[in-house]
Amino acid sequence: MNKNTCIALFSGGLDSLLAVKVMQNLGVNVIPVNFNTGFLFNAYKFENGNLVYKEKLPDDIKVKVIDITYDFFKMIKAPKHGFGKNLNPCIDCKILMLKKAKELMGVFNAGYVITGEVIGQRPMTQNINSMEIIEKESGLQGFLLRPLCAKHLPETEPEKMGWVDRNKLLDFKGRSRKPQLQLAKEFGLTEFIKPPAGGCILTDINYSKKLKDFLNNENELTKDDVFLLSIGRHFRKDKIKFIIGRNLQDNQNLLEFKDNAIIFECKDVPSPIGFTKSKLTFYDKIFIASAVARYSDAKTLEKVKVVVYNKSNEEEIEVKPASEEILKKYRI
Repeated sequence: MNKNTCIALFSGGLDSLLAVKVMQNLGVNVIPVNFNTGFLFNAYKFENGNLVYKEKLPDDIKVKVIDITYDFFKMIKAPKHGFGKNLNPCIDCKILMLKKAKELMGVFNAGYVITGEVIGQRPMTQNINSMEIIEKESGLQGFLLRPLCAKHLPETEPEKMGWVDRNKLLDFKGRSRKPQLQLAKEFGLTEFIKPPAGGCILTDINYSKKLKDFLNNENELTKDDVFLLSIGRHFRKDKIKFIIGRNLQDNQNLLEFKDNAIIFECKDVPSPIGFTKSKLTFYDKIFIASAVARYSDAKTLEKVKVVVYNKSNEEEIEVKPASEEILKKYRI
């Protein structure tokens, strides 16, 4: 165990960035790790075949991206500590990440793990009770250091053993961002400060509804499914699930997955893309085609021609655009 090296959970937010800088200023070798849960669509890019964190960071912060999607997808089906307001399993998510960080301590010869948590900042995970549960169930009791609020917490083993000077740790508390912004200014990090993000997409009510429907009706959650849930209008009629694009970007995104789907598109008029991976009867095709027609430029016509195709077959059917009242019944 190397007392001069620690693993940092790195979300990309200001708090995790400051936690890293505080420890670096104490002479600690910090290894920032970002865990890809599958639900961060725009945080990464591929570079030389590897998934890397794409946000601009200070030159001395090199983030390692670790894929934990398999474990996260398994956990989200039934998180031990339940969900927050929507489908956000915040406590179980933090426990999972810290368990993975503990495993990495051996890989990188690190002595402990740090986070950018601040007591009272997030209601579900950053209160004393939750923080104690998270530390205990992650297996990191005594070896989880939260440098931004450490003076409000019991001494950790690194502090007791003299690896870290407690007097140089901080006492941030509550929801105010003023102390963080002032510290960022002192560190010269102003160009890396971004406005607070909307947070995890699992806290979004509309996305959560679609994910809950998926988990209740489908056998397996994949990375492609997670991304598709963020695209377009979603419908379920009995066991048939389909998506209709809302704009050009949605249409382009849906067509990226056309090799494993059935596609619907109105003929000769501007049209959204209809998309499904379900097995369809002829009557299912009629219904989805009528829904696609409803959102096309031909929605006021009595009859609309819709092309239905997959990678091995194409057909043309004529339908009457569905009414908004009917579609509302099946909208997720």
